[in-house]
Amino acid sequence: MLINIVCIESSRPDWTRQAFESYQSKFNKSIHINWKGCKPIQRNKNYDVEKTVKNESELLLSNVQQGDIIVSLDRRGKNIDTLKLKDNFESWLSSSKNISFLVGGPDGLSSECIRRSHFSWSLSSLTFPHSIVPVIIIEQVYRAWSITQNHPYHR
Repeated sequence: MLINIVCIESSRPDWTRQAFESYQSKFNKSIHINWKGCKPIQRNKNYDVEKTVKNESELLLSNVQQGDIIVSLDRRGKNIDTLKLKDNFESWLSSSKNISFLVGGPDGLSSECIRRSHFSWSLSSLTFPHSIVPVIIIEQVYRAWSITQNHPYHR
């Protein structure tokens, strides 16, 4: 299975890359996880938010393969606990499809992007720096996967 985490990002600090790679190495060979960064649309003080969100969402969706399960990260998405994520993850695994997690820019994702998603997930009501979100996603996916493997990580 291939899991893609596709983000609008302007930079990727070394510490986030190192943390991501640390979790990446913990999965067995049946799961591969990639972090794909897409350059944000240039913003100025009078930019058109709706057009920018639409263009960035289209950029994210262009990195999704036909048939992928799309999980959008959105502040209005569903807030779930670890065991519910594990249940979703097991369902996604059993579908034999790849998964693409989409992380929008500072203005979020378009309604079309959310509509095309199979699941809309809110990590928290808090606001996080964009560079840390892929690390949170991979850690939570690893936690869900470790539960399915009866690995002690979750305890």
